[in-house]
Amino acid sequence: MSSERRLVSLVLYGLLFVLGVGGVVWFFDNFERRAIQVPVGYSAEARRNPWLALERYLSRSGTQVESLTGRAPLGDLPPTTDTLVVRGLGPLNASRRDALRHWMEEGGHLIVEARRLWDEDARPRDDLLADLGIRLQIESDEKRLQEGSEASAFEIPAPDLPRPLMVAFDPRYHLAAEGEASGDLMLGGRLRLVERAVGAGRLTVLSDGGFMTNAEIGHHDHAFFAARLVASSSGSKVWLLYDSAVPWLGELVWSAAPQAVISAGTLILVWLWSLGVRLGPLRNESRARQRDLLEHLDASGDFLWRQGRAAQLVETGRRRVLAAWVRRYPHLERSDRNAQADAIAESTGWPAERVSRALFTRAEDAAGFVEQARLLQSLWRRAGPGRSRPSSHRR
Repeated sequence: MSSERRLVSLVLYGLLFVLGVGGVVWFFDNFERRAIQVPVGYSAEARRNPWLALERYLSRSGTQVESLTGRAPLGDLPPTTDTLVVRGLGPLNASRRDALRHWMEEGGHLIVEARRLWDEDARPRDDLLADLGIRLQIESDEKRLQEGSEASAFEIPAPDLPRPLMVAFDPRYHLAAEGEASGDLMLGGRLRLVERAVGAGRLTVLSDGGFMTNAEIGHHDHAFFAARLVASSSGSKVWLLYDSAVPWLGELVWSAAPQAVISAGTLILVWLWSLGVRLGPLRNESRARQRDLLEHLDASGDFLWRQGRAAQLVETGRRRVLAAWVRRYPHLERSDRNAQADAIAESTGWPAERVSRALFTRAEDAAGFVEQARLLQSLWRRAGPGRSRPSSHRR
């Protein structure tokens, strides 16, 4: 018996070994180890800063560079030896326009991407570029408008390089400027870059700065051209202002007084919590419950009437009515029923027989029961305070 079990075990182990070896061979024949790249999209920092790739490229090239956002850098300008690159100036008041011009006259280099189209009918008074005679215009040719907004690569001459640089600009937009300078770039028959000397400094205006963004910096010669564009004297710094829009009110309040915002939020949460706090037990005033109680009383009264116990329905009422008259006329407590009926009849002006029927008799049918209940209710009202006493008891 033990030899048979041993034989079966050997057969089973052999089958498992063969299946295992066969599975391993099949797996390696049909699968191979390979590294693949899975795109995960831009990081949160790259989505927030469209010039992040340019910043890192300049930093690795040995240039001091820093990215900024908000309107504060336009009010607190960097040293005049630095370069300020702005994605779009937007509207500026007179003091900030004067400050920027003074900063450039002292030696600062301002590079701006024009974002506001020129309107002959309504010239903006808060546009620094318009003050300097530089305007952004859109291509009016219908054929180019039909081509869409795909950027076209243009050749930019570079005498110090073996070949010209290839840079893509949006063909729909171009610049118009008063006068000409050696630094201007005329590409595709249109002015794409304007450079003007402002005192000891410079102003560079681009019709399209898309080649400096994260999505385009790796195409053609965009990175190299951008580096040459922002190059300045040794030891200076490049400031990249990628968003100069006015922040929303909440961001301004948070940046100015975060403690006050936290305190106000805490007070609001406590106030909302206090609205849900109750004092004492809950009162159930459900109309359905009241309706059920009335149905119960109606059913109880109907049961007592059908069982011949109608006297119990009015007994409590008769005692309460008589007690009310006794409180009004204490001498009635020592009187018999007839004297009580006479005294109450004299006070109410009713016949004594009617008072006696309401207080001391028993209804024999439904009509009598209803009449007795009506009389008791009337006597209860007449027994209330403030009623006149009978003349026989006045003093």
